[in-house]
Amino acid sequence: MLSRKRSAFLLAALGMLVAPLPVLAQGASHEALGPYWFGVGLGGGSVRSLSPAPAAERNALAANVEMGYRFSPDWGIGLELAAIVPFTGCAQWDCDSAPASFAPNFSRLSGFAEYRPGHSGWRLRAGVGVSRFCYRSHWSDGAWSWLDTMGLLFDDYTDEVVGGSGAWRCDAARRAAGGSVSVGYDWQLSGTPATMGVRLAAEAAHFDGVAAVGMPAFRHRAVTMTLHLTLD
Repeated sequence: MLSRKRSAFLLAALGMLVAPLPVLAQGASHEALGPYWFGVGLGGGSVRSLSPAPAAERNALAANVEMGYRFSPDWGIGLELAAIVPFTGCAQWDCDSAPASFAPNFSRLSGFAEYRPGHSGWRLRAGVGVSRFCYRSHWSDGAWSWLDTMGLLFDDYTDEVVGGSGAWRCDAARRAAGGSVSVGYDWQLSGTPATMGVRLAAEAAHFDGVAAVGMPAFRHRAVTMTLHLTLD
């Protein structure tokens, strides 16, 4: 029940933020303002991994950071770092006697191609990259750096930042090739080199099991809706 209330609140908040966008964008065009862009997104979604996957049927927070290069008015390419954090469950495989309680935070680093048809606000995107989750970690005191955070996918070092006095250190993680697709619409904010919009996205990856700890192989699936601010 708690997760449903949080999800409802998040969707309502997104709705209130999105509602004024068409008014803010009145009279603005969707012409590209420059070849490069940088964007951030925040929203919610649901992990719909197939059984016996961990974190199945859980609502989650979704966030991403992206940068891209537009080589024509309609086409662009870029890189995206994204995360999905379930509202409930625990991030350690052995955190409970029931494997169903395991709900790891998934992260993804991917390259993508984006199509913006007819100078419109529509954004159609497909990407491929590496998905990751940590299934065993420990808390360590001491400062963290942005290098720790950006190294989530590759160095098995930092899982998530909890506070300024320390961080979770990942002891064991699983990675897999994965893909994502999305459709969104952005409104140009009048008088600014920025757009704001919404995006519906889906991602997938197939993770191998870990026989040593009894973790089965599973297919990760997630659907998210996020609000995005993009600077051109």
